[in-house]
Amino acid sequence: MGSSVFAYQKNIAKYQEHFFYWFWSDLVFGSYILVTFISLGGCFIRLAFDRISSERKVEALEKEKLITELAMLKHQINPHFIFNPLNTVYYKIEKSNTAARKILEQFSGLLRYQLYDCNAQSVPIGKEIEFLANYIEVQRERTGDRVQITIKGFHDVSGFEISPYLLVPIVENCFKHVSDDRQKNNYISIECGAANNWFWFQAQNSSSTREAEGKGGIGLTNVSKRLELLYPGKHVLKIDDSGEDFKVILQLAYS
Repeated sequence: MGSSVFAYQKNIAKYQEHFFYWFWSDLVFGSYILVTFISLGGCFIRLAFDRISSERKVEALEKEKLITELAMLKHQINPHFIFNPLNTVYYKIEKSNTAARKILEQFSGLLRYQLYDCNAQSVPIGKEIEFLANYIEVQRERTGDRVQITIKGFHDVSGFEISPYLLVPIVENCFKHVSDDRQKNNYISIECGAANNWFWFQAQNSSSTREAEGKGGIGLTNVSKRLELLYPGKHVLKIDDSGEDFKVILQLAYS
């Protein structure tokens, strides 16, 4: 052991330059190997975690798909259960009571749109407008003479498609937050049109200070989020709240 150490020290003294050269060469080379090994190990660990994450996402998607399929099966059963009693009620209403029959027809139209048409990614603009018209007429019966409701342009738009149930929250917001003040004109004004591959929709209602809180509501927030996802760079949404009036203007580009 002693002789080996003595020989080692002797070689260092004799071949000092060469010894240090090879020492540092081995050290640098070993460092490269170590760094490479650590990098490869990190990559393998990252790939393992990514694979686990991907498998979990696939499982979540499969679970969500199963839930969706079950929901669709329920929808296939529920419409018959709903519409059969509605038809029975319709024929139980006296023929002379045309107002009641009309409201029931409009309500049935609302249900059909929500149960069938809203499952598609897009629908003809006429279907969305028809749904809005039925919804407005049902609400008109509820508000009575307290609110003046005007509609313009519903029969002037056609020839393109739109994401279903996109305009409804805007109209719902009008009826939810319209003023109910005997000292002022309570109104809802809804208007739409199309030109140069742009569709525009405007909804305006009178409001009051006691209705100020939450005028925009969750509905308009959801509309804004859906627009960002469905029409990125192809829409304009403006909200104007003067305190006395609340206005929403939506513009959509279509091809």
